Amino acid sequence: MTRILFVSLFTAALTMTALSQTQNQPENTPVCSLSLSQAPVIRGIRLGMKPDEWLKLFPGSAQDEKIKAILDQPPTYPRYGVKNITFFPSNSQNQFNYLPGEEFSGINSVSLLLFDNQIIGISIFYAPYPDIDNPWDDVAQLITIFSETFNLPQVSAWNKGVARAELKCAGFELILDVNNRPAAFLNSQFDFRQITRQRAEADKQKGRAAFKP
Repeated sequence: MTRILFVSLFTAALTMTALSQTQNQPENTPVCSLSLSQAPVIRGIRLGMKPDEWLKLFPGSAQDEKIKAILDQPPTYPRYGVKNITFFPSNSQNQFNYLPGEEFSGINSVSLLLFDNQIIGISIFYAPYPDIDNPWDDVAQLITIFSETFNLPQVSAWNKGVARAELKCAGFELILDVNNRPAAFLNSQFDFRQITRQRAEADKQKGRAAFKP
């Protein structure tokens, strides 16, 4: 159930519409010019990684038969190449417990959104704060840390509320959330949906061609 919740949250973050634009900012126009290659690399994970690259970050995952089965799925109906895998710390009770303690300290889960097994989205849920109140008064505090760490635009370039903010760049978008605990959703601007629609349409054409009344 926990894994399903994380995947649902990740999918919702990927498909959410952009936050309100300013009057002078045309809809869907990136507020920063950073390319995909300039997207944050969080704990060694970057957008565009292929399996031989990202599996190394999660020791033991390459030998997991269930993960192998996911990666071996052909790009056919119903998801046409879109896949999700969520990793958890080794001491959790979930399915894929391959987050190394040192490299991923302070993180509760990492979800990868894959298209043809290549990373197009990263969702990171950081650990909660069991012994203190939520230390984040405003998402701007988290923006400042991410901006300094990953050379991103400062707070003024983000579309933000109190607990949630989005930075839309030419090659990627980054959503930060501090509601109860920090979370980061990093997504490529690559339009994989166009390819999935093309694959679905090709299947439909095959189905129509094969029909015999």
